[in-house]
Amino acid sequence: EVSGAAMNSSFHFPESHLSLMELLKGENVSLPGVWNGSQELDWEELEKMLFLFAKEPVTISLTILYLLSFVVGFVGNVMSIKVLTRKRSSRMPSLSATRSLLINLAICDLMVVCVCMPITVGNLIYKAWVYGDFLCRAVPFIQAVSVSASVLSLTVISVNRYYSVHNPLNARSFFTQRKILSTILVVWVLSSGICMPLIFMNKRDEIGVVEGLPLVFPICREIWPQERLKQAYNFLLFCALYCLPVLFNMIICFLTVRRLWSCTSQLKECNSLNRSLPASRLKIRKKVAQMVVALVLLFAISWLPVYMMDIWIDFNIPNSLQDVTPSPWVLQLRPFAQWLGLTNSSLNPICYCFVGNLYRSAKEMKMSCLPSEKCCREMGSLGLGTFFFWWFGYNWISVNTFYTQKVSSPAALPVQSKDNGM
Repeated sequence: EVSGAAMNSSFHFPESHLSLMELLKGENVSLPGVWNGSQELDWEELEKMLFLFAKEPVTISLTILYLLSFVVGFVGNVMSIKVLTRKRSSRMPSLSATRSLLINLAICDLMVVCVCMPITVGNLIYKAWVYGDFLCRAVPFIQAVSVSASVLSLTVISVNRYYSVHNPLNARSFFTQRKILSTILVVWVLSSGICMPLIFMNKRDEIGVVEGLPLVFPICREIWPQERLKQAYNFLLFCALYCLPVLFNMIICFLTVRRLWSCTSQLKECNSLNRSLPASRLKIRKKVAQMVVALVLLFAISWLPVYMMDIWIDFNIPNSLQDVTPSPWVLQLRPFAQWLGLTNSSLNPICYCFVGNLYRSAKEMKMSCLPSEKCCREMGSLGLGTFFFWWFGYNWISVNTFYTQKVSSPAALPVQSKDNGM
């Protein structure tokens, strides 16, 4: 898939612009050797060709990185949801709104970790798109909606913290649980509406493997009626779901932090009804403000590289399967930029634990897991088990289903016309 929107980039396939003959140069794959005397394609040679990238150092490195990101993200987000959904603390009821928003953010991150990462790894190792047309449309949409909901949730959290600091007396009555739940619903509806075109524009497609041979290669990519529409939509996503939210959050966070660190006396006066709380409240608010700043910076840094590369690809590579070779640095760095963006969902729980202290969540998370080696082993094993079960199981089913439809016998693949499939 050649996608200009970074959030719709789980299956970026720049190689689809290349002739497979160019990709096979320097490899031990003999194209004439894949055809036997009866004009049938040898199964082992076909497998070797389709798994051409599985043993590359870059692919191996990315697989290890994704595995680590999955385990950290799965364990971290599950533990975050576990801590944040515990019984409310009677000492700090005013932070329930922020906690609800953080739960929503953790759910968004868990969706990215559990849905997007395994299939992305599968597409790195097995270049042929074997997951069908439904997942070709669904997974980019899920990733885009999850990332959109994440940045919009961060925006709501920033506004909540700003309002709580500048008008603490009315913040509790303004950010009621009912209003927060309604806001979360609006965030998901808005994110789904903005990303809805991805369902219709992402399609499973087929390209010729080698010119002159009746063999096609299934891929997942965006197919737009006009190239300008794709460029305009992806640039709109970049502005609406990255530039504007990040800039807005930075400004709001700056104003919040400046108020907290410069107006301590005013905050104490606002809490004059209970003089035993101002110091503790101020400390909690500072910790939460630091956490929100860290989350915004982490999001901005994680997604900026892949956004920049995708915009460059959109405006420098035509939307056709011609023999056009993008710059080598794009091909080499684009997968790592994509990994960095997805890993943002794995790093957010670290901000909850080591930067923020909402409801003493950092202490509770450390006390609930770190002292108990058994708990850590169980959660780590659960993360690894989930990854391998989901990835190996689904990829095995998908690959076998794909070849069951295309191959009549496991020994050879008959020659068919391109119109009829592989």
